[in-house]
Amino acid sequence: MHFRFPRLLLFGAVTAVLGLQSVLVAQTPEPPMDRSIGDKHAWAHFGIGSWKLVRVYTEAIGANGQVESVSITETKTTLDKADEQGYSLNVEVTVEVAGKRFQAEPKYVSYGYHGELLGQTIEVKQLGPSHAEICGHKYPTGSRQIVIITDTTQSTSTVEYSDAVAPYYLKRTTESIDNETKARNYHSVVEVLAVDMPEKVLTEVKSAAHVKTIETFENGTSKVTLEVHCESVPGGVVSHTSKQLNSDGRITQRSTLELLDYRAIEKPPAKVPVIERRRLFPGRRRN
Repeated sequence: MHFRFPRLLLFGAVTAVLGLQSVLVAQTPEPPMDRSIGDKHAWAHFGIGSWKLVRVYTEAIGANGQVESVSITETKTTLDKADEQGYSLNVEVTVEVAGKRFQAEPKYVSYGYHGELLGQTIEVKQLGPSHAEICGHKYPTGSRQIVIITDTTQSTSTVEYSDAVAPYYLKRTTESIDNETKARNYHSVVEVLAVDMPEKVLTEVKSAAHVKTIETFENGTSKVTLEVHCESVPGGVVSHTSKQLNSDGRITQRSTLELLDYRAIEKPPAKVPVIERRRLFPGRRRN
């Protein structure tokens, strides 16, 4: 088995884990969040310090269909901050290639509750009531259009959101347009396939949802991912299988993710402001 460019593999693994977009240019602050989204968010509904540890096994597939290289990535992600504007994560990544382990510098990244990096321009428009059909059952949703703008791209998503059924975002269709050429450079469809399914999470059986994501990139490559989401685990995702294909439909990469451990800290109740009450007609002091 032949292994090449471990440092590039390490950089790629870190970038993939963080989910960073190509441009990290700070724009105007986004508006305050819809509180129901933060309360239900896969990270923000846990207490600060909650974490999970996952392992991703990735294979690069050659033109002959044989495995050319293998990398194993272990990622510990910890909730560092969560407020009305968004949340921050501390991400620690270790990559093993050809029996050698590479430790990356810890990374901090901050997101808003609609998928934007904090500081990016965002516009949210309510489209009215709708529904998402899962396994023959129709779940009422609120349809929203979310536009995220950077210096180079404009990303538009149509979201079906339910505050009653985990994982709450029941369907999301996204299209990204290059600001200069006006050409589409990315398209994805994220769809919940099943909800309230039994899933063994470490030593316990918990309720989970199955989610399918299909992504298409400007160079004609695509990626298909099947995930299992569990509301009881920080970050939601407890396992996945994924394959990447070139423009001819040949598999060039495949990966699996497994949950190794996690700690879920209960979020403290919101502080209720104390209102000082005074009598309208205070009595006289008695000597």
